[in-house]
Amino acid sequence: MKKLLGIIVLGLLWCNVGVALTQQSAIDQYLSDRKLDLIEGVWADGSGNINVYAKSGTGYRIIRSKHNDENSGANGGYLNKGSNNYYYGDSFIYYGSASSRRKCELTIAINVYDGVWKCRDSRGPISTNLYRLWPQNFQSHNAKFEKKKNAEKAKDKNKVQASSGTAFFVTKKGHVITNYHVVEGCMNKSKIIYKDIKYEAKLLAKDKYLDLALLKTELDNEHYISITNKRPRKLQRIIAAGYPLGKALSDDLKFTSGIISSLKGLEDDSTRIQVDAALNPGNSGGPIVDEKTGELIAVAVSGLDKETTESINFGIKAGSVKNFLDSNQIDIDLSVKKFSLGEIDLASILENATVYTYCE
Repeated sequence: MKKLLGIIVLGLLWCNVGVALTQQSAIDQYLSDRKLDLIEGVWADGSGNINVYAKSGTGYRIIRSKHNDENSGANGGYLNKGSNNYYYGDSFIYYGSASSRRKCELTIAINVYDGVWKCRDSRGPISTNLYRLWPQNFQSHNAKFEKKKNAEKAKDKNKVQASSGTAFFVTKKGHVITNYHVVEGCMNKSKIIYKDIKYEAKLLAKDKYLDLALLKTELDNEHYISITNKRPRKLQRIIAAGYPLGKALSDDLKFTSGIISSLKGLEDDSTRIQVDAALNPGNSGGPIVDEKTGELIAVAVSGLDKETTESINFGIKAGSVKNFLDSNQIDIDLSVKKFSLGEIDLASILENATVYTYCE
């Protein structure tokens, strides 16, 4: 149904009055060039009616893009934000056959991908599903516009864009893993800080799709994180290590703990897991390890907007990291390290294998 609604042609004249408000014109006029709130975007219901929800003051204006009973571009009412992602106000909806058209005030319950409208009139309650037409990937859309704004601020294209995050050793020969988005703007001028000493880090390989990057330092380090051979499990206890907010918070490595919540990422991405351990900007590229063995379970990569979600964060599966290293002919030690299970030992492994990476 989503795909069918997604290809509906909106550039028609409705009710033979005026020029239709197309999906693209609605995006350009009401929604582009800024970070969207949860409800904002282009939505359709099961009857093929299409509305644009746009921020207006403290609430949301509804503009009809296609409607069985109203012209394109008509004001469809106004919604306020309630609790638990419910929106309500003076908007209304028509439903029923043409001969027995009914109208009732509208309440919308919504999340990132889908929702439902509900209403009640003298004949009782009714509801129908809502389908997000644009943006289909809510988080990527927001990130796209945020990136656009940042790019516009960088007037000198030859200047290295400042970037920082977390990385960790995966071999004794100075090979370091992090996210590609951490080093993307560094123009191969990344550095790491290990035991208060700065080292140059050459970009050896990258995978934009997985969001992984392999760096090489001239540092022989006995301490590295082994990659697990086992599949991740739901409820598996994990520890994440990193530098949330970079060095602005402090130069000390921070730990958070939690569980594996799901074996898939956003939009059923099978290369990622979902965890409830707290991850923040600066954690990107850091290790997520098994609490008992210290083996790598995933690489911290992203999280959903904290304003609309709680404890929904993602990591790139260790299996994908292993495949990435294999593809770039990097030999890794898959033997399980033996150590006592005390917190001090695990903290020591992470402290000695995890580094701060940046460029300036």
